[in-house]
Amino acid sequence: MKGRTVLIACFMLSLLPILAAQAVWQWWRPTGGHSFGELLATPIAAPGPWRLAAADAACGDVHSQLLFAAGQLRLAQGEASQRVVRASFCPSNSADIAYLPSHAPESGLYLIDPHGNAVLRYSIEQLGSIEGRSKALKEIGQILKNNKALG
Repeated sequence: MKGRTVLIACFMLSLLPILAAQAVWQWWRPTGGHSFGELLATPIAAPGPWRLAAADAACGDVHSQLLFAAGQLRLAQGEASQRVVRASFCPSNSADIAYLPSHAPESGLYLIDPHGNAVLRYSIEQLGSIEGRSKALKEIGQILKNNKALG
């Protein structure tokens, strides 16, 4: 009888952390992180280096603004700027801008990982203010820092 009681007590003791974790998850769930850019996980280009790609269907002034923002965000990364390349979904005469010959996605600035997946998208409105550009700069820097093994 005593052996059975000890066995049940050991079983309940090992079950207690699982039940406590489930209760915390159910009633006090953590809020989690928030991203400034729109998180994506879609293949969008061929594999290559990290890319900041400007996309605009009209390939006009908005596209030029996005390319300028991509250049600024790239250079502001410091040492990590060597890992990032400016790219465009519109043909360009500039030699330092990689051309992505796939279909032009929704207008914005895309961060594309070395596997060709779009990771983040920033709209022209988000990049229009100094505060927005600094948030994007910090977020891109954090992604590059956390993914040193990629590119």
